Amino acid sequence: MNNLFNINRFSRLFIKHTAEHYKSYLMSLFVLIGVMLLGGSFFIYMIPDSMDVGLQSVLFVIVLLLAGTIFTSTIFSDLGEKKKSIAALTLPASHFEKYLVAWLYSFVIFLMIFMGTFYLILIFLLHLKPVPGRPIGVFNIFSNPVGYLMIAVFALLQSIAFYGAIFFERLHFIKTGLTFFLSFAALIFVNKVFLSILLQMDVRPTMPFGNIRLMEKGREVAVKISERQADPLLWFMVALAVLFWIAAYYRLKEKQV
Repeated sequence: MNNLFNINRFSRLFIKHTAEHYKSYLMSLFVLIGVMLLGGSFFIYMIPDSMDVGLQSVLFVIVLLLAGTIFTSTIFSDLGEKKKSIAALTLPASHFEKYLVAWLYSFVIFLMIFMGTFYLILIFLLHLKPVPGRPIGVFNIFSNPVGYLMIAVFALLQSIAFYGAIFFERLHFIKTGLTFFLSFAALIFVNKVFLSILLQMDVRPTMPFGNIRLMEKGREVAVKISERQADPLLWFMVALAVLFWIAAYYRLKEKQV
């Protein structure tokens, strides 16, 4: 029998995980649906017009990133409790199979369920406040490169939360979030210093590989990247996410009873 992956052993592990956690997962889903319904109803009530495609995409990204990282940070919560961690680590299945079950639930299954739920609620909310003479428009995440960039951003943040869920034993979301924002702030600072030295100009704080804002003769000048130039950034985030997923797997292998 393959010690790394066996389809029968993996299927039994997947069924076991589902049977043990489906109640908490369903409860999390109901909470998410409630939040989206209440929040969406508030936006529908507050804005004078119906939600345009731009606002829909912004809400999609915010809720996806927040809900996805919170859910992912709890996927290895059993490892933080001594009794549950012993049962989880001594379970007759390979580390890769345990890792794959958690990854499928926190990334693939979550993303599919979230997208289906979001679009159903969005269509429902848009029909609550139709605008006469204007067709109801629903944004399509796969209709332009920005949609794929959204998925890449989610993959990167999910992979970081996934690694943090294994690395930290308790308060996974808080500790991972704090570490991420401190590291991100340091990265922006280093990027600003590097670009200022390289260009010999006053560069505003900006994200690496993103648009650049310069001060030239007292005026702020923005240098933006085109959609074609954004493709390397997308693949860079995907590659970085893969590295975090690989690091998470080897971190899981280091776990001892």
